[in-house]
Parts: sequence; structure tokens; C-alpha cells
Amino acid sequence: MAPDQASISCTVSATAASKQSAVDDARRGLAQVTGELAALGGDVFTVRTERAPLTWSAYSTQTHPEFDYDENTGHHGPTGRHHSSIGLLLTVRDFTLLAGIEAVIAGGAALDVQSVEWSVDHDNAAWASVRAAAIRAALLKGRDYAAALGGAVTGVEHVADAGLLTGDLPAPAAMRAFALSTDRGGAPDAASLDPVPQVLIATIEARLTAAIEPPEVS
Repeated sequence: MAPDQASISCTVSATAASKQSAVDDARRGLAQVTGELAALGGDVFTVRTERAPLTWSAYSTQTHPEFDYDENTGHHGPTGRHHSSIGLLLTVRDFTLLAGIEAVIAGGAALDVQSVEWSVDHDNAAWASVRAAAIRAALLKGRDYAAALGGAVTGVEHVADAGLLTGDLPAPAAMRAFALSTDRGGAPDAASLDPVPQVLIATIEARLTAAIEPPEVS
């Protein structure tokens, strides 16, 4: 099925002669990027805009001295310059905006993309049909077991997500896919944002009762 949203992890960075200059340059780069996203209809991520077509969140900032390797001396040390970076998360729910976002990414020399994550909402209606199919499969398997023993299923005691009946909870099933192509039209720095089809997985546990004839004693 098609994903509901894309989460694009980016970094806006700058390097300058002083720490403050690097911070200021990174902030200006962030303002430029968010201004272009706003022109596409984007907004800052808040509780109110949680499911808006396009949002962004500047969630971290780091500044540190720049280090470099000197091939002549073999030494690795500070260059006297400073590097500043700001973590930026873009959340896209209207995929018609992807082309415009690609242009923003390609046009921002100080904007680097680390990953693109496609996901399905927890309340997507498709989950109900997937869980129902898992329950039907469990009931059919129980019927097969009972028939193999010469009996038949007579009732259902419990049906629950995997681990809830035993307390041994498994690791969450994968519901996300990561993708980022950096080769569009021969331009190595142009990110291609292509929605990745999602596979929904539901695992359930069922406890059934069955009427089984006792084996004949010879």
C-alpha cells in the first residue's frame, strides 16, 4: 500500500572563522530553507499542524571547532575555523509537494539529507483488514490442528496481539521503509524522493478450545 507520510532528516550547516559567525551562517541557511518550504505551503511542526501537508522541525544544534588532516605532516588538528549544524526534520503528507521539496534540497548548498523514511499511520484503515486476516489465519490453523487430532474447534478463549497472552512481547514489526536516491537526471546532488510501498504485518496469538476424542486403548 502507499505510505501516509515521509520523514526527511536533514542538516543545515556552515563553517566560518569564528564560532558566532558559524552559528549565524547556519541560522541564515535555516531561515532560507524554511522560507522556501513556507512558500510551498509548509509550516512549523506543532500539535495543531501534526498532520498538515508539510511541516518542519529544527530539533538540534551543534557547534564545534573544525579539524583537518595535514598530508605533509601527518597531523590531525584544528584549522582555527568553526563548524555549526542544525538538525532539521521535514514531514511530508502531501506527496504532490515532493517535486518542490526536491528543488529546495537541490538548491541548498548547505543542506544535507541523511535519510528519508516512509511510514503508515497507526490509525490507517488498512490495519483493521490486516489484523482481521491474521485472526482468520489463526482460526484456520487451529481448525487444522484439531482436525489432525480427530476433533473440532469448539470455541475461542482469547485473541490478542503477539506477546500479550504470555507477557513475552516481541520486537515491533517493521512498518517503515528508508529510501533516498541521489541520481536524478545525471545530477549527483539532486535527491529523488520516490514513495516506497509499505507492507503491513500483524501478528496475533489465539487460544482455542477443541473437542478431541480420546485415543482408543488396545
